[in-house]
Amino acid sequence: MPEQSQAPATTEQTGRGILDLAIRCGEVIFASGASAEDATATMLAVTRAYGLKGCEADVTHTVITLTWDDPSTNDTVTRSRNVKYRTLDYTRLTNTSTLVDDLLHTPISVGEARIRVNTIIAARPIYPVLIRRLGWSLVGAGAALLLGGGPLVIAAAFVATFFVDSLTTALARTRMSVFYQTLAGGAVGPIVAAVVHFLDPAASSFLVVVATIIVLLAGVTSFGAVQDVLSGFYVTGTARVLEALLITGGLVAGVAGTTTLLARFGLVLDIDNYVPPSFANIWLLCAASVIIILGFALAVEVPARAIWAVSALGILAYLVYTGGQVAGLGVAWSAAAAAVAVGVLSALASRLVRTPPLPLVVSALVPLVPGLILFRGLLELSAGSIDGLLSMLEAASVAVALAAGAILGQYIVQNALGPARRIQRRFVGPLMGVQVRLGRKRDEKI
Repeated sequence: MPEQSQAPATTEQTGRGILDLAIRCGEVIFASGASAEDATATMLAVTRAYGLKGCEADVTHTVITLTWDDPSTNDTVTRSRNVKYRTLDYTRLTNTSTLVDDLLHTPISVGEARIRVNTIIAARPIYPVLIRRLGWSLVGAGAALLLGGGPLVIAAAFVATFFVDSLTTALARTRMSVFYQTLAGGAVGPIVAAVVHFLDPAASSFLVVVATIIVLLAGVTSFGAVQDVLSGFYVTGTARVLEALLITGGLVAGVAGTTTLLARFGLVLDIDNYVPPSFANIWLLCAASVIIILGFALAVEVPARAIWAVSALGILAYLVYTGGQVAGLGVAWSAAAAAVAVGVLSALASRLVRTPPLPLVVSALVPLVPGLILFRGLLELSAGSIDGLLSMLEAASVAVALAAGAILGQYIVQNALGPARRIQRRFVGPLMGVQVRLGRKRDEKI
């Protein structure tokens, strides 16, 4: 994000207004799915755009704090905001990032900027509720197709994930804990799988459960948690890790509890032998990946102009992942290689679609979410096998590999082509939730 001009802030009243604007922008960025580092960079960028020096920003899991030492009075002015609820809203993230980028070029009055922020916050979703809900259904259907499900299984996964999103959304309105939301959502998959088994005992009904797991895991903040830890925001990162574990725990409880209950009635969900992806039917797998990515993009409101980019990156990710599997690298290292490739190219694609890299990276990597591994671990644990713990650790390693690989790819590009000299003096890792313009000379002032 280049900085070309600054509007001086001389009075305490003006300084307070700038602080309010900056912390509001940081709150929107953080609440929309970005990392603590992105939120910190956003707030400091706004204060620097208006010439407000001596500011310090701090972000924890639920509190954002911004302080300014007023040189005229030697008083410290502090602003803080609570961020208790976070949702993936990549249109709001993109619009706020664009606003901050505009302010760095030609700062407008603080009042006008605040009006623009309020407009972004109050704006209606770009996709209607039904479209977003159908988007999650496409994620489930695409996951079933990706794992080899037949028409009945694909249709059942579509219906199951539709009900999962409807149920979790209804529970969210009651301010119920996300643990209970995912517990209830996790119970839907085995029930629908039981119906599929009743209709066609030969169908791979367990894939319905895997599809619902992938949908519920897609919204988990594991990516932001890993980014916060790698960037040095250990308190925020640890809190996000605990939140991700809490959500996963609810999912495990819902799936395992319902599966055990169904087993009492004679329905045992078994997993077919895992067949690693190969290039024999790669175009079908790529098509399934695109369906997943398209559905996820609609669900989390990725701007329409960026959908072609996330689809292309998703195809690339699955090709690299499949190549790694064929070469015998294993699931985690194959996922890491795919994530690095996506991280590198998303930094370049973000310039074409005028969108921060974060929405592109997260959307493109959704098809690689380890839902099948997690479900296999649950069944093994239910059967009393210690192998279940190994499967759970494998699923965690894949999730970390996806996040760490994408962040590494971003770091490589921003260090080679971006304003790393100035960025690295303030931050440890790359910025992904805000728009960083590449080009060393042009961005030397960041």
